[in-house]
Amino acid sequence: MWLLNIGSSNLPEISGLPCDSIEIPQQMVVEENLIEAIYSENLNDMEVEQLAKLVILAPTNKTTLEMNRSIITKLQDEPHTFYSSDPIISEDQNDLQNYPPEFLHNLTPSGMPPHALMLKKGVIVMLLRNLNPKQGLL
Repeated sequence: MWLLNIGSSNLPEISGLPCDSIEIPQQMVVEENLIEAIYSENLNDMEVEQLAKLVILAPTNKTTLEMNRSIITKLQDEPHTFYSSDPIISEDQNDLQNYPPEFLHNLTPSGMPPHALMLKKGVIVMLLRNLNPKQGLL
């Protein structure tokens, strides 16, 4: 409920602090390593159903990617890295100069995986796809 109240700006103001300050309930404060506190030492032994009930909310995509990398390194098995396709299709040679591959590889638009996506067996992946064939969306 507390998280929903934040999203709808329904938290009381705290006197003496700026109006955009919030009080975090003590039971939600983690003073140790966040990933270890949520997933514990038994990450490799947890069932998918257990993992699906655990979540870490992050303020930015960059933070989320950093946490994902850290969690993946804790999993057993060898990592497999998948790379995005990045050719520039343009007849304008300036486009090739303005968008070098190094620049494109550093972009991670919201809802998209990074250029180099590292996965291991046991990693939960959320696939998003619009399946409305009536509107031509596949």
